[in-house]
Amino acid sequence: MLLIAGTCSIIFSRIRMPPVIGYLAAGIILGPTILTDVSIDPTTINLLSNMGIVLLMFSIGLNLNLEKLKQLGSYILILLSLEMPFMVVAGYLAGLALGLDSVAAIFLGAVISGTSTAVVVMVLQGRADVDSEVKVTSTTITVMEDLGQVMILTMAAPLLVGDTPALGSIALMVISIVLFMGASLVLGSKVIPRLLNWIGRKYDPEVLLIISLGLCFAMALLSSLIGLSIAIGAFIMGLIVSQAIRANEVMEKVGPMKEVFMAVFFISIGIQVVPFAIIENLFLVFAIALVFMVAKTIGVTFGSYLLRGNLRNSFLIATSLLAMGEFAFIIAKTALDAGVVDQQFYASVIGAALVTMLVMPIVSKAAAKAYSAMSAMTPQPLKVVMSRFDNLRIEIGNRATSTPEVRRGIKWELVLVFIDLLTIVVIQTLFYSVVVPMDPFPGMADGSDMMATLITISISMMLMLPAVINMFQGIKRIARLLADGSATGMQTKRRMHLYLTFRNLGEVAALLLLILLFLPFLAETIGVPGSIWAGIATLAVVLIAMTIRSYYGAKHPKDVVSESDVNTNAENDGEGSGPGGI
Repeated sequence: MLLIAGTCSIIFSRIRMPPVIGYLAAGIILGPTILTDVSIDPTTINLLSNMGIVLLMFSIGLNLNLEKLKQLGSYILILLSLEMPFMVVAGYLAGLALGLDSVAAIFLGAVISGTSTAVVVMVLQGRADVDSEVKVTSTTITVMEDLGQVMILTMAAPLLVGDTPALGSIALMVISIVLFMGASLVLGSKVIPRLLNWIGRKYDPEVLLIISLGLCFAMALLSSLIGLSIAIGAFIMGLIVSQAIRANEVMEKVGPMKEVFMAVFFISIGIQVVPFAIIENLFLVFAIALVFMVAKTIGVTFGSYLLRGNLRNSFLIATSLLAMGEFAFIIAKTALDAGVVDQQFYASVIGAALVTMLVMPIVSKAAAKAYSAMSAMTPQPLKVVMSRFDNLRIEIGNRATSTPEVRRGIKWELVLVFIDLLTIVVIQTLFYSVVVPMDPFPGMADGSDMMATLITISISMMLMLPAVINMFQGIKRIARLLADGSATGMQTKRRMHLYLTFRNLGEVAALLLLILLFLPFLAETIGVPGSIWAGIATLAVVLIAMTIRSYYGAKHPKDVVSESDVNTNAENDGEGSGPGGI
C-alpha cells in the first residue's frame, strides 16, 4: 500500500503536483474497481487514517499555540458566522435548482460548508511563497469549520427521521462544545504543561513523547465520547502541550509519524471512490464542486475583506480553502444511511470532494498571479470606491475603539442585534418546519395552497417585526456611537453626515443578511429563480430608497437627523468636549 502510494506521489511530483494527489490516486488503484484481487481490511484502514487525523490536528495545535489563537479568535468567529451560513444557503438553493428535495438540499448545504484541514495543511506546508499569516489563518479556519459542521449536523439530524430541529438539542450541543473547550483549555493549561516540564527534566525525550501522544489520543477519545470530532480533542491537546517548555521536541518527533499516517488517510479516501459511479453522475459531481468553490471563494474573500481590509490576503485565504472537508463524507453517509439521499448523491459528493482536492493545489498556486491580473484589469472608478471603503472601514475601527465607553456601548448593541437576529431565525425556522407542515388552513379549496402559504408567511413576518425594528434601532444607536467617537471639535453637520453614512452602511448589511435568510424559504414557495429575482428586486428597491434618503439627508441634514440623534450640542462644538451621551 505505502509502496504504491510512494510511487504515485513521485509520479505526480514529477509533473509538479502535490504528493496528496498521488496518495488519492493510490487509493483509487487499491480500491474495489481496479485491483480487485487485493483485499484491504476497511477497519484497519479506518483506524490508521483516524490516527493520521489525530496526529495532524495535534501538530496543528502545537504550531498554533494559545497566543496566536487569541489574536485570531474574534476575527475567525465573526468570519465563520458570516461564511458558513452563506455556504449552507448557497448549497440549499443549488440543491433545489438541481432538482433535490428540500431535505436533501439542506444536507448538500451542510456537506459543502466545511474545508479539508488535511489537504489545506499538506498543500500549504510546502509552499514557501505563501505568507505565514495566510497559512495560520487558513488552517485555523478549517479547524473551526469542523466545530461548525458538528453543530450543523446536530441541527439537521432530526430531519433524518422526519422530525423538526429541536432547539434544546442545538443549545445543548453548543453548551457542551463551549464547556468542553473552555474547561479543557483552562484546566489543562494549569496542569499539563507543568507535568510535561517535570517529565522533560527527569526522564528521556522518548518518555516525554509517549506521554504527550497518550494525552493527545486520550483527549481525542474524550471528544468522541461527548459527540464531537476526534480532531477537536487532538487540536485542543496540541494547544495545551504547546505551552510546555519542550514542546518543540515533541513537534519534531511527531512530524514524521504524522506524514506516514496522513498518507494512509488520503489512501482511505481514494479507496472510497468508485470511478464508474462518479462517471455516471458527472454533471452532479461538477455542479457540486463548482458551487462549493465559487461560494467558498465569494464568502471567505468578502467576509475576510470586510473584517481585515486586505483584499489580496483575503483572496489568497479563500483560494487556500477550496478542498471539501472530510466531514462531508460523514454528513453524506449519515444522510444515505437514513434514506434521505440516494447512492447517486453520495457518489457525487465523494466525486466532488475528489475534484476539489485535485483542483485546490492548482488554484492556490495560481491565486497570487490571478489576483495581480484581476487587479490590473479593475477599472479605476472601482479602485476609487474600494479605497474609500478601506478608509471608511479604518475610520469605523478607530472610532469603535476611541474610548472604553464607546467600545463597551458598541459591543452591547451588537449583542442586542445578534439576539434580534437569532429571534428572527428561530421564528422563521419554527414556522417553516412546524406550522407549515401542520396545514393551519385545511379548509381552503384546492388551488389555494399558495394563498395559505402567503398568509402563514405574513403571520410569521408580523411576529418577526418587533425584532426587525429593534435590530434597525440598534444599528442607529451604533451609528450614533460611531459618529460621536473621537468627535472633539467636530462640527454638528459633519457628525450628522457621519451618522448617515454609518447608519446606511449598517442597514444595507442588515438587509443583505435578512434577504439571505429569507431566500431559502421563498425558494420553497415560488421556486429558486423566483426567489432570487425577488431578493434582487427587494435589494434594488431598498438601495434606491436609501440613496434618495442619503441624498436628501446630505442637503437637509437637520430635516432627517435631529441633533439628539447624533447626541450633539451646538454649544459644545468649539469647546473641545469629548463624546457625549454615551
